[in-house]
Amino acid sequence: MPFEVSDLVKQYQQYTYPYSIFHRLRDIEQEIERRNIAGIIHYTQSFCFRQIEDIILRQRLNVPILTLEGDRPGPIDARSRMRIDAFIDMLAY
Repeated sequence: MPFEVSDLVKQYQQYTYPYSIFHRLRDIEQEIERRNIAGIIHYTQSFCFRQIEDIILRQRLNVPILTLEGDRPGPIDARSRMRIDAFIDMLAY
């Protein structure tokens, strides 16, 4: 864990959600501008509250977003690889 706290619950709280989606959006918007980002690949774990955040991202950010969902770590599957390739091709035009 990135924080040195003796209590496991405190570690989890600090590591998992240190701030809200709207605070993260401000950070993302600044970096889109600073880095001249053309598109975002948004990887999430497969849970419905993540889909709600995805809707907020799409409404607020002014760049194309590809959302990929997964339920475990590991190599990406062929379908996800094809979606990433198509997204990158779309950004090139």
